[in-house]
Amino acid sequence: MSQQFSMLQHQRGFSLVEIMIAMTLGLILMLGLTSLLTGNSATYRLTDGIGKVQENARFLQNSLSKDLRMIGFRGCMTRENITVTNTLNLATSLAYNFTDAGITGYNNIPAILPAELNTYLTGDPTPLTGSDLLLIRGPRGDDVAVVANNNSSQLFAAQAASTAFVIGDIIMVSDCEKARIFQITNIAANAANRIDIVHGNNTNRQVTPGNATHNWGPPNTDETFGTSALLVAYQTTAFYLGKNPANGQPALYRKINGQAATPLVDGVYALQIRYGEDTNSDSQVDAYRDAASVSSWNNVISINVEMVLGSNETGLVAKPQTLAFNQTTFQATDTRWYMTKQVVSTLRNRIN
Repeated sequence: MSQQFSMLQHQRGFSLVEIMIAMTLGLILMLGLTSLLTGNSATYRLTDGIGKVQENARFLQNSLSKDLRMIGFRGCMTRENITVTNTLNLATSLAYNFTDAGITGYNNIPAILPAELNTYLTGDPTPLTGSDLLLIRGPRGDDVAVVANNNSSQLFAAQAASTAFVIGDIIMVSDCEKARIFQITNIAANAANRIDIVHGNNTNRQVTPGNATHNWGPPNTDETFGTSALLVAYQTTAFYLGKNPANGQPALYRKINGQAATPLVDGVYALQIRYGEDTNSDSQVDAYRDAASVSSWNNVISINVEMVLGSNETGLVAKPQTLAFNQTTFQATDTRWYMTKQVVSTLRNRIN
């Protein structure tokens, strides 16, 4: 009997107090693990969000700097006061006016667009009210040498033209004394080991905008381009903020010539641009001004682009941020993570 009692004593379970203590300790441990996991998740989301925004900022800096540096490049005649003859249709429109200063800016765009912008952006996302728009003109890619005097309907280029250009490209041909803008309507290999660059009248090939003047060349010396001349693709590029219909977020859009505008980077929430003017011809910036205050676009030798970029996700910061931006502040309205990015480019083709 005593042995059975002893066995019962050894088989006795936990008391109610012991169970409650164990449950309490387990609960504390679970709360700690939950808190740790939650903290790690929040840290990961913040780190990931910051990384993506910074990656977008680096991409924009590289893209914008490359385009801005080449504004107005015209080969050996870049700094000369030489008239460029534009033979395109719509030669005075924003998309194809290649004889102006190479820069056009719009400051704090209103809800009702200026007429020329409204026409230019037909079918594209509308610019965000209060943001800026930058429109620049310059070359795309490398130049190609002319290998023989042109005739009335075509130019004769080096073999590199076969891969550098395609039908529909807008081209500038220049020889340090004169320049012309035209559109390629055909490219053909020639038996004389050269490439024929045709500027026809759209009869056989439809290109936009097409050539208003397609028959030009010798014996008029003002239309003769020989072995001292170069060909380079030329384009108008616009940058502005619009709402991306795919996700409802603001994006930096890029529009080339008359093509449809496409989003370059999503999550750009503010865009302001100031222009550095050289007012005394010493190749130094004397003042930075917004587009409405620029006295002469020909005097602009530097461009300062300021942007605010934000994360895709909200809930990354405890409260909305306030950032220094465009000589004032940017006040966030949500808990995304935001940063400012400044891209300053010297227009090297305008510096002696």
